Amino acid sequence: MSEPKNGRNGVLENGPHENWRNLETASEFSRNESSLRPKRSLSPPVELKLDISDKDTPPKDEGVSPSTASYSTKLDLERGLQVQSADQTPPLPAKRQSKFVRGIRHTYLTVYRRLFSIVFLLNLIALITVLVKMGLHKLPATDMATASSANFLVAILIRQDYIANLLYQTAWLVPRNAPLRLRRLVAKVYEHGGVHSGAAISGTMWFILTTVTITDDFARREIRSAALLTITYLIQVQLILIVVFAYPTLRSKKHNAFELMHRFGGWLTVELFWVELIFLCRAIGGDTGATTGSIIFKQPTFWFLIIITFHIILPWLRLRQWEFVPEVLSDHALRLHFSHRVPQFSGLAISESPLLEWHQFATFPAPQGQIGGSMIISAAGDWTNRTVRNPKRKYWVKGLPKFGVLSMASIFQRVVVVTTGSGIGPTMSFLIDRPTDQTCRLIWSTTTPVKTFGQTLNDWVLEVNPNAVIINTRETGRPDLVRMTYELYRECNAEAVFVISNPKLTRKLVYGMESRGIPAYGPIWDS
Repeated sequence: MSEPKNGRNGVLENGPHENWRNLETASEFSRNESSLRPKRSLSPPVELKLDISDKDTPPKDEGVSPSTASYSTKLDLERGLQVQSADQTPPLPAKRQSKFVRGIRHTYLTVYRRLFSIVFLLNLIALITVLVKMGLHKLPATDMATASSANFLVAILIRQDYIANLLYQTAWLVPRNAPLRLRRLVAKVYEHGGVHSGAAISGTMWFILTTVTITDDFARREIRSAALLTITYLIQVQLILIVVFAYPTLRSKKHNAFELMHRFGGWLTVELFWVELIFLCRAIGGDTGATTGSIIFKQPTFWFLIIITFHIILPWLRLRQWEFVPEVLSDHALRLHFSHRVPQFSGLAISESPLLEWHQFATFPAPQGQIGGSMIISAAGDWTNRTVRNPKRKYWVKGLPKFGVLSMASIFQRVVVVTTGSGIGPTMSFLIDRPTDQTCRLIWSTTTPVKTFGQTLNDWVLEVNPNAVIINTRETGRPDLVRMTYELYRECNAEAVFVISNPKLTRKLVYGMESRGIPAYGPIWDS
């Protein structure tokens, strides 16, 4: 592999593309690939039609490299790439079940939403039961606060780095010879965010009842503290704002506002909850004659708030600043190298301003024999565009590196991984550390892969996955990835498909596979 050279200000820049392979004939393609993969019996040949470039022209991004496909191509595991006319391409199998049932199963009742529904419905049943048995005027405000804080505790715990990582590590224990039905279910562990949102909404629902109860008690002069009533309403408004900004559509459009509301609004809510608990216990003490302290210690809400407060502080105890070596891959992509050890399949959140915004990127280890790793940042928004144009040498990191969706591919014996653009970063994390006896086929679709991400990374992709299908969309146009993925899945008899791409394409590919009975996985907005 060609090594990058040092550029201005210590930033690495890609060297010339010295080793780029021009695919001029089918035989040359076969020779180039034969050294990268084991010999196998060959399928009947199909004519390979490629534009033959002038040998004297400088290396460039090819539409097919080393095996890529457009709408009129067919992938053959034994020979690499074979091109067919559109009418020779076998049709995709029909989607299973009716459109209505498919929509329910794969769109409206995903695992995330099922978990959300279970948590929310259990709380709703409990709330209705309490109302029916006790009636509104007899509800103890402290008990409603306990139910609310218990749900907020669950919502916060399930989002902790160490708990999320524990869920993944537990799921990895499932052997690859376990029944596929079990493995395809366990692999959905990344959708555990449904518990978080379900508990958060339920906690807000219980706090609405808390607010109603305190208001009713105040109106009937059982509670005379105007400060308690005011704080309760402040908490209620804050909770509703957090829920509104967390709505997926608003969250995607106003992500920075969502992040600030979730962080600072959440902190403020917990602080006000502490104050409310003190005022509530003082009100109870005034009626019973007991001291405020003795009443507080008996409240489950007190202990829940201690655990909640500890876990809010915990990630910040691991706030530190790391040094990075930026490598400019192109005007569109940046690679940040670091010397710290990180676990396999993990991602790292970095920030310039720790209190304002954090951005999570997948990490992959350095080449064999080297310490540390790197991450790829692609210009996709305000922060990433600014970072690609003007990378810094120091960024803040917080908490623990977190495992991601693609790590669950390790519990399957044969997988197809489909990625686009900078999704090659998390994909490389898996390809490098995956089980050695696992069969994995890669489709990477991106605009000018060499120009955008550099020759070194392209060569490394082919080194760890010699049969990788690299699509230069500048030359081929946007491929039919659903068809290509299905063909590759069928030909290598894969057990699952994993997709790392933008949200729209991820949903399209995952649905395209699942609706045909193929286990498929891809990140969701809360994974």
